[in-house]
Amino acid sequence: MKKIIEATVRITSVIQNLDANGLTDGEPEKSESRATGFLHYSDEGALITYTESTESGNLTSEIELTDGKVRVRRSGAIESELIFEEGVTHTSLYRIPPYAFDAAVTAKKIRRDLNADGGSLDLHYKMSIGGADKAARMSIWICPSSKQA
Repeated sequence: MKKIIEATVRITSVIQNLDANGLTDGEPEKSESRATGFLHYSDEGALITYTESTESGNLTSEIELTDGKVRVRRSGAIESELIFEEGVTHTSLYRIPPYAFDAAVTAKKIRRDLNADGGSLDLHYKMSIGGADKAARMSIWICPSSKQA
C-alpha cells in the first residue's frame, strides 16, 4: 500500500550540553517549528518532506524511515545528513555556511508511531559536533492538513 498525504509537520527539539563526565551542563536549548509538508507512506517505510523558513533562509528537510533507521537530510540554510540507528554511531558532515563540522550521532532510543494517516516520531540521541558533546531529543508529529497538529 502506498499513500501520500499533505500534512502539518510539528518539530520540537531539546539540546543539552554535556560536561566531561557526560552529565548535563547549563540550560537546555529548546526550539519548536511547524511547516506544511507531505507524508509518503508505504509498506517499506515512510518519507516526511517539508520546507521551513529560518533566519538564514529556507531549509528543506527529508526524514526517511526504513529498516529501523531514520535518515534526516537537510538542505538550504543548513546542509546535513544524519543517520539515527539505535546503539550505532554514524558520522557525517554538518554545514552551516560558511562553517562545516564533523557530527557523530548515536541514537539511544527511536520511538515510531506512524501509519498512513500520520503519527509521531521521537528520537533520543547523543551528538558530538565540532568536539562538543550534547544530549538531544527531537519529536516530530505528522497530522493530515485537514486536522490540527
